[in-house]
Amino acid sequence: MTRLALLVAGLVAAAACGTVTSPSPSVDTPAITTPVNVSFPGAVGPGGTVSRTFTAQIAGSANAVLSGISPPTALSIGLGVPRVDGSGCLLALSSTAPVGGTASVSGPVATGVFCVQVFAPAQATNPVNFTVSLQYP
Repeated sequence: MTRLALLVAGLVAAAACGTVTSPSPSVDTPAITTPVNVSFPGAVGPGGTVSRTFTAQIAGSANAVLSGISPPTALSIGLGVPRVDGSGCLLALSSTAPVGGTASVSGPVATGVFCVQVFAPAQATNPVNFTVSLQYP
């Protein structure tokens, strides 16, 4: 019995010392395609904000353009990071569209979650429609 136990132990040890191979890459992993271009419509009430998050897969530059503002109002757009409580953005950059115009804001981003936010002045009298075109890495 001792010889059998030693033989089994030897075979197990020999099998454990086999060649180590690296796992093959996953075929389900999508390639990162940059830049990402998205466009979304929205509406914001007087003194209100509308924000949307996006995830940069690689470091680069994000650019947001605010257009299609109707009725013509001096709306603002900004880029930043989401607030911890989920209530909008902590803006790092912003720009204001003149009445009847457009605005854009761009800045560097690292890998991670960021947000774009549109905000209306308190003196706006009605909800304002807009379109944001966002490009990010």
